[in-house]
Amino acid sequence: MIYRKVLFLLCIVFLSISATMQLNVKASPATIKVPQDYTTIQEAINQASPGDTIQVSSGTYRENLVIDKNLTLKGEDKNKTIIEGSGSDYTVIQAILTTVNISGFTIKNGGNGIWLEKCSGSVITGNNITGTSRGIWLHYSHNNTVSDNTVIGNFSWRGIVLCGQSSNNTVIRNTIKDNEEGLGITGENNFIIHNNFINNQNQAVMLESHYNAWNNTYEGNYWSDYYGIDANQDGIGDTPYPIDHNNQDNHPLMGVFSQFKIQWQQENHTLATICNSTITNFNFETNPQNAISFNVTGQEGTAGFCRIVIPYALLGSNYTILIDGLPPTTEKELPLSNSTHIYLYFTYIHTTHQVTIIPEFPTTITLTIVVILGLSLVYLVRKVNYKDKQNKPEKALSPR
Repeated sequence: MIYRKVLFLLCIVFLSISATMQLNVKASPATIKVPQDYTTIQEAINQASPGDTIQVSSGTYRENLVIDKNLTLKGEDKNKTIIEGSGSDYTVIQAILTTVNISGFTIKNGGNGIWLEKCSGSVITGNNITGTSRGIWLHYSHNNTVSDNTVIGNFSWRGIVLCGQSSNNTVIRNTIKDNEEGLGITGENNFIIHNNFINNQNQAVMLESHYNAWNNTYEGNYWSDYYGIDANQDGIGDTPYPIDHNNQDNHPLMGVFSQFKIQWQQENHTLATICNSTITNFNFETNPQNAISFNVTGQEGTAGFCRIVIPYALLGSNYTILIDGLPPTTEKELPLSNSTHIYLYFTYIHTTHQVTIIPEFPTTITLTIVVILGLSLVYLVRKVNYKDKQNKPEKALSPR
């Protein structure tokens, strides 16, 4: 009787463990590949479980997508992974009542490029969006992040829209260019910083006037129609950029904001620039030393400047800035430098130049090293001479 009870209990335990293991297996996020696993993105979305990642290979996908579950949708290469919609009457990607991460795509030919409807906690990052009525549209959506996207040439309406009282969203490091309206807002307490608003017919429009933050304590956004001055030469305008009576950028940037990622000694580092030149060929060379180099180009004969923020781990506190191998017109370290990052500002006359920033040993350290090497050399010479004397045989005494 006792044996049967024990056996019965063991069976229950075994079945419970098996059921738990099956639930855990089902709950584990999977990676679904398109077109390897499914030929269309929508089919992959339909078959995915909440939390899965859909990885899309480079190619052109003529689809209009609807996402109704928590998913990550990731393109292989934002310039080569293209989702082309069916025209202005359709949304290219619509997410409804969910949390999504969408990155790495070129999105075009739709009424809306990406539409978040009543979504929260979503991230829209690193996409190119063009040829739509609304590039990115958040409708009744809160606490989302829209970052590092390029939204260009949406002439029929707006680049990015936060409406339906969409609030507490972060809009950061986007390039919003050549749209009828760059950014339209009805919500409040959105944080908008380090974006580049370039040649939009209307840069930013408050569809309803509520307070939003357009800067942190010392930096805001770049506005191509800002004509203020920078008397103290720190890359930040001295007067605000007005938007409406409740909104203004208190610290507008004097040049385009850019970020560059570097991996060194198995750590990721970020460098940021504010520059009125076009920056190309950004490079970090570790051999023979941590030299940072890039090209700057602007209208010939005009004044150019660059403010760059570099982690101390890459540069240290001693450095040389060279423009085509020569010192810049002016250079200085800004008071914003802190224990982790150094802020440098330098100027030049525009054409195409190569900028090189090279770390150096401090003079005192260099002198100390020279003295130590010199003393070491003297010690070695004396030691060799002493050994020679010890090993040299004594002369035999001459008989008298």
